[in-house]
Amino acid sequence: MSGSGEISALGQMEGGRQVLAFVGDADSVEALRVGLQALGGGVDLRRGTIRQAIRYLEKETPPRAIVVDVSDAENAQSALDDLARVCPPDVQVFVVGDNHDINFYRLLVDDVGVTEYLPKPLTRDSVQRQLLNRLSPIQSDTASARGGQVISVFGARGGVGATTIACGLAMELSNIAKGHVALLDLHLQGGAMSIMLNGSPGSGLRMALEDAERADALFLERTALTIGPRLQMIAADEPYDAEPHVTAAGVSRLVSLLQRKFNYVIIDMPVPLPMVMSPAVALSRHVVIVMGPDVVSLRSGKALRSWATGLTGTNRTISVINRGDSKGSISAQLVEKALGAKPDIVIPNAGRKMIEAVNLGVPAVQHVPVLKRHLMPLVREISGLAPSRGNSVLRRFFRG
Repeated sequence: MSGSGEISALGQMEGGRQVLAFVGDADSVEALRVGLQALGGGVDLRRGTIRQAIRYLEKETPPRAIVVDVSDAENAQSALDDLARVCPPDVQVFVVGDNHDINFYRLLVDDVGVTEYLPKPLTRDSVQRQLLNRLSPIQSDTASARGGQVISVFGARGGVGATTIACGLAMELSNIAKGHVALLDLHLQGGAMSIMLNGSPGSGLRMALEDAERADALFLERTALTIGPRLQMIAADEPYDAEPHVTAAGVSRLVSLLQRKFNYVIIDMPVPLPMVMSPAVALSRHVVIVMGPDVVSLRSGKALRSWATGLTGTNRTISVINRGDSKGSISAQLVEKALGAKPDIVIPNAGRKMIEAVNLGVPAVQHVPVLKRHLMPLVREISGLAPSRGNSVLRRFFRG
């Protein structure tokens, strides 16, 4: 980092558009960095205040869009008035702050005239939906339709713990974010989710995936298993000699149905993924890629990230290193080198307690406290819950 607090300065974006950001904390900088990657360049991220942004604009050519942080401003409206004095009217102004009051939002957007207000904590998702789409009208609207969030969970290879992460994430979202959650296991043969959650799957899932017309409002009543007050599971246990004829229309129809019924739809994805199931990824707001601290996982995980980014049009991936401190694992430095960036989340090895949880049919997050603790960053990224506000923070019930 330079003396001016500059984090990164990339090249010109298409059409000469530039984005300049002054935000006060490292987490917001990282969320902006990842969330705006699809723009390809012209993004200048700096640690700083709105007053520093004003001083910059007093001397330099204004960008096409500016992001300012008013968290530490004594009088946000006064500071924005000063910004307007040096900021041309054609510059889009995005404001970041820690005020969650709807009246404050209305004041900034309706009265002051800022382009958008983004309350902290910033996540790559909120940046992509609220900021990126305003800056780049070409962005796909596939994952921004009204309805529940879809989160796809991939294991870079077998045995890395992707199903455990998917189940734990679902339980934490239902308990902490108080959302209604659907767990969908697309491993039609040999899936482990029903065993981990002590459920007995039926044949309804296969029928819905083979014939889109079968996925209707009664499907959930016939097929979904209740795991908790706000958590239901949809899974199958087809014999290995069966030949399910899954259709892309069936996948799309099922996921869309679940989006209308639940705040969060978490999908445990098979790898390699049959291409007829790719619509589920295209509908995902987040793609969680679980890897082990080994060369095979990292190579496959990097390839999965590239594929998912190409399919969705933006980088919606969240990288998770599971059992990161296992004996014989490669170092954190080599993990970062292999991935091209630090993993978003690292979960330590919980040892025999994880095996005990599976054998007992008890969710791992209830049996292994360390897993619960290390899943919290993932829960916050997906739910948008502020770390210090716990269960009382207003949740986002709808996407878009």
